[in-house]
Amino acid sequence: MQSGSIGIDVAKAHLDVVLLRQDGSEGYQRVSNSETGYQALGEWLQQEQGEDLPVCLEATGRYGDGIATYLHEHRYRVSIVNPASVKHFAAALMKRHKTDKSDAAVLARYATHMQPKRWQPPPELKSQMQDLKRLLDDLQADRTRVKNRLEGLRTSSPARRYLEEQLSQLEDQLEQAQAELNQRVDQDEQPASQCRLLESIKGIGRISAMQLLAELPDLSRFDSADELVAYAGLCPHQQQSGNQASVSWLSKQGSARIRKALYFPALSAKTHNPHLRCFAERLTAAGKAKMVVVAAVMRKLLVLVYAILKSGRPYDPTFGFAA
Repeated sequence: MQSGSIGIDVAKAHLDVVLLRQDGSEGYQRVSNSETGYQALGEWLQQEQGEDLPVCLEATGRYGDGIATYLHEHRYRVSIVNPASVKHFAAALMKRHKTDKSDAAVLARYATHMQPKRWQPPPELKSQMQDLKRLLDDLQADRTRVKNRLEGLRTSSPARRYLEEQLSQLEDQLEQAQAELNQRVDQDEQPASQCRLLESIKGIGRISAMQLLAELPDLSRFDSADELVAYAGLCPHQQQSGNQASVSWLSKQGSARIRKALYFPALSAKTHNPHLRCFAERLTAAGKAKMVVVAAVMRKLLVLVYAILKSGRPYDPTFGFAA
């Protein structure tokens, strides 16, 4: 029988946990963000209320993956929610203080009142792909940083040798990580076939397809493409009040990594994909700014990605885009 809810505020070193009991009282624990801490938390929760309680924590990178997986394996109903949603919920509660403990209490109340969807841990291969893809992102950022430093140095600078060695090492690691990502995608039929489906869309190449597959969540979570668009933060945010002119901008309240993975494919698609090129030209002719057009193409691409992966059918360039 459900008798409460649990909110967990996640930090790198520790977890602040609030148990909201059925009578409205609260229990509180702080444990380390480690296997030892997870076990101590599990023992405390069993003593307090038993199992199968709703647990809510915010999406905070990888710091919450360990406790989310542990509690899921121990039959708790784990939900990982958008921090923006929790922020607005806390504002509605008129919270005057913000501490780790109070944040955990808000999450416990969010689990009770909002009943967010249950989280499922990704398959092991999906996690490996995501780890490699994010490693590639970091290596590319490091390579750019080192290149910029080299460009700013004199030819005779003694620091050049160290930076050149570092750049060479980064190039090698990039090549090896990309090759391993390719190998892991090809070794399993499901991601390999999904990658081929995405590559059928003009504008999405092999690398972009793998990046999207690594970052996209389980599409069964979404009932429509619009929900996935909102998850990626590619839906417009409109503001209008009284006589004030209506203003719209990209919400960006979603996955920045998905938006990043769509950016370069959108630039390619608006030039090489006939349907998306016509769409981009119409927006440009209507006076839309360059980045507004790119964002709109990114949204269209994501809708195509959703439709193709859900249907299992490759992109058909002869099919009317408007239809």
